[in-house]
Amino acid sequence: MDCCNEGACTKLDEDILDIPLDDPDANAAAAKIQASFRGHMTRKKIKGGEIERKTKDAECANSTRGGDLRNGD
Repeated sequence: MDCCNEGACTKLDEDILDIPLDDPDANAAAAKIQASFRGHMTRKKIKGGEIERKTKDAECANSTRGGDLRNGD
């Protein structure tokens, strides 16, 4: 079901098209929004990775294998 009337969509589309793409203020605002969102996604990704890493570290600590792989043991 489409809740948008033909006239309302046209007005909204016109408003979106009225944004000047070469406006330095608009570009700066868009860059801030994008940077904020990318930071949010990175923090979310890192937080999820820390949980996975903690469980992997616990598995490695419980491993019966001895020796340090860096020294070739």
